[in-house]
Order: sequence, then structure tokens, then C-alpha cells
Amino acid sequence: MGFEPPQRLVRALGEMYGDGAAAEWLDRLPTLTEQAIDAAGPDLTVERVAAPGGRSALVLLVRQADGTPAALKIAPPRAEPEQERAALAHWNGWGSVKLLDAPDLDASGALLLERLHHEVSLRSLPEAKALLEAARAPSGGSGWSRPPGTPSRPWPSGPGGRRRACGRPPRPIRSSPRWWTRPSRPVRN
Repeated sequence: MGFEPPQRLVRALGEMYGDGAAAEWLDRLPTLTEQAIDAAGPDLTVERVAAPGGRSALVLLVRQADGTPAALKIAPPRAEPEQERAALAHWNGWGSVKLLDAPDLDASGALLLERLHHEVSLRSLPEAKALLEAARAPSGGSGWSRPPGTPSRPWPSGPGGRRRACGRPPRPIRSSPRWWTRPSRPVRN
């Protein structure tokens, strides 16, 4: 399959990983694409490259053997596609795109995803239907849940954890609040 990666992707990868690392991955991209297409299944038909495309991965619009539209996402290893795979498998389409079953893709780092309908904006729907679509997300606050095995916060817990994560020493902890140690006024009867 001959194609040119979208310029938006080429520029973004150069900005994120440096021009050398981006050029190395982009040179291997045709081979990686062929391997991902073969691993996704023999009856997968490639329609086209999604343009202008994303900023972190190549997305191919494909059709499965039964005619179901899908998207094949091929990301560089530094983008950590295995974490995205774990998150999408955990959420199982609730408030996110659904990861389609393609077990041979696990080793390649490519993802076979359901194809969303980008031409229909949630804002264009009547309010009641939009609310129902929004309610489809899992309950509880923002509708986001952490995949298993990921840390609950990116900084160490305990006093001064965020400051330690940034390389700064924790602030000293006072033994008692200031208001508690101030002399009190005499009580009048």
C-alpha cells in the first residue's frame, strides 16, 4: 500500500519526539502498516488514510470482512499504545471509542477501533438526545474511570508529595495552627 503520511502527523511527531526519531519511525511506517493490516485480519480492506489525521498516530479508515467500518491506528512506541489499549479495553466503549477484537495486533502496537461518525456533532443533536448520549458515559462525576494497574496520582502521596515530585523540598509542617497558639483575649463576665 503506497501512501504519504499526513503532514500534520509528520510535523507533530517532529515536535514531540525530535526530527531524528520521527524520521526513523516514519521511514518504517510503510512496513509497520503492512504488518498491522496483515495482523488485523486477511479480510480487512483499507479505504484511505484519515486526513488531516491526528497528531500522534497514523489512522487508516478500513472495512472489516462483514462490511463494518473501522479505523486502524498505528502509533509509535513512545506514544505508549499499550496503555491506550488497556484503557479502551477497560472502558469497553463507555464514553470512548470501542476497541475491536484483533488479538494478533497486540504485539504490533496497532489498534483496531470502531469508526465514529465525525460528521455528527453532539451539539447538533436536540438537547434531550444530547443528554441521553452524554448519560451513556459511566456514572460518577466526569464519567472517567482509571484502568487497572495505573497509579491513582502522578505524584507521591503524603505531606509535600507534589513538591517532591517537582524536585522541591516539602514545606515544614507546623505542630499547631497559628490561631491555636495566639494568646486569647481575657473573657469578660
